[in-house]
Amino acid sequence: MLSQIKALVVILAVALPVFWMAAVAWPESARPDIRRWRWAFVLVTVLSFVTPSIWIYVLAMPLVVAAFLAPEGERAQRAAVLWALLMLAVPNAGAYIAGIGGISNFFEMTHTRALSFALLVPAIVMMPKKSAQRPGLLGIVTDWFVLAYFLVQLAVLVPYASTTDLIRQAFVLCVDTLLPYWVFSRAFVDVEGIRSALRAFVLVALALSVLAMFESVRRWPLYDAVSVHWGIDWDMIVFLERAGLLRAKASAGHSLMLGCVLLVAWGWWWIVQTELKQRIWVTLGTLGLLAGLAASLARGSWLGAGVLTVLMVAMGRAPVRNLLLIGGGGVAFLGIAAAVPALSFVIDMLPFVGNVDSENVEYRQRLLEISLGLIAQSPWLGVPGYLNYMEELRQGQGIIDIVNSYLAVALTTGVVGVFCFVGMLVSMMWGLWRVRQSREVPPDGRHMASCLLATTLALMFTLVTTSSIVVVLQLTYMLVGIGVSCARLYRPPKKSLQLTEGLVALRQQQ
Repeated sequence: MLSQIKALVVILAVALPVFWMAAVAWPESARPDIRRWRWAFVLVTVLSFVTPSIWIYVLAMPLVVAAFLAPEGERAQRAAVLWALLMLAVPNAGAYIAGIGGISNFFEMTHTRALSFALLVPAIVMMPKKSAQRPGLLGIVTDWFVLAYFLVQLAVLVPYASTTDLIRQAFVLCVDTLLPYWVFSRAFVDVEGIRSALRAFVLVALALSVLAMFESVRRWPLYDAVSVHWGIDWDMIVFLERAGLLRAKASAGHSLMLGCVLLVAWGWWWIVQTELKQRIWVTLGTLGLLAGLAASLARGSWLGAGVLTVLMVAMGRAPVRNLLLIGGGGVAFLGIAAAVPALSFVIDMLPFVGNVDSENVEYRQRLLEISLGLIAQSPWLGVPGYLNYMEELRQGQGIIDIVNSYLAVALTTGVVGVFCFVGMLVSMMWGLWRVRQSREVPPDGRHMASCLLATTLALMFTLVTTSSIVVVLQLTYMLVGIGVSCARLYRPPKKSLQLTEGLVALRQQQ
């Protein structure tokens, strides 16, 4: 109990100053929202640490978050922003809801699912049924890919799952994927709503970055206390090290997941930092996110952050000159690090170049070889029971870790599933590319589209090195939904524009 309270004190001691500095740094118009977000984050965090059971937390949390849904304005939009804020306030540990009769259990209740029931389900109800700003069902190309991938995941289960299990899997998939995508692709009615969601997510990511640095230095995983206090045997409670350093994870559950979270926050930071007038806040935020990425020791996310930065520079002003400067600076740093013994440790930590955890690279290579061999035998709809053929990859923790999201998709749903999953991301990026290339879109819209485009490409690159578990799946669908909203608001369909103009003309005549 004492260690749990200590961890809570540390988290609040970090989070409160971060939110206070954000309220000072951002313009006056954003400060009321930031103050409300601060108390929402604090109350949900305290609730998770003090409640003795996850079920008490799940029942109490909707009452807490409902208090922060302001009555004015678009409540569906505010619900989406609050979900983006609180998604990482608590570890995504869970427990199964006990079944009745012949049903052993219903489904696993986790933090993000409880948050979705409290915010995203009401957001759908609060959204107007008909609006020129919100396309209907399957009104966007990305909708078709999202729905197709959802159906493919269910189709591969039909020959092997009972009716009850199929319904359960469909319900869970709907809550984890369709619900975040639908709300984040439809809830926003203006660009400021998107900016609020990005700002809220980045603020929490900044707090997690500082907490990750603390965890790395003190070798103390702070958020493990939550699942221990709830009495949940969560398989994410693992003390991972790399070169004698703790791989920080904060509330993300795993260092790889924290790396993905901070990678997305790094991409969105390029958008929200333009609102800051003083350079000192931009510098502090940049250093904070990069330090958090470093503390995660997630080398795939390091590469992803590098890819994102290069893409942003390539899409910015004077790309050739800036890319040459970045390349020259990187080569100079590596040369200095190789010559200075104290800095050689940095090179050893780098992927493919260094010697630290080189066996992980060998594991991934072997995983790729075995997976491709299995996929070749059953390419279209996945390999049933594929884990039975991968026993040589079982690790000391007793698991076979599929640390490649695309391989996991291919093994589970085959080439058809990969096509739908990648198509979902590519179709969204095509909409963003059209916004970026359009001369009718204002500069801030083209910049937002460029940042979201670079973030999506960087995340797609990073998914090669990590599994879509814990919060990565929800994070991906939220990103896709926000990308669709950006393209929708900055470049609305012509039919929607004509309908809006017609309604305006009709009102004027009346």
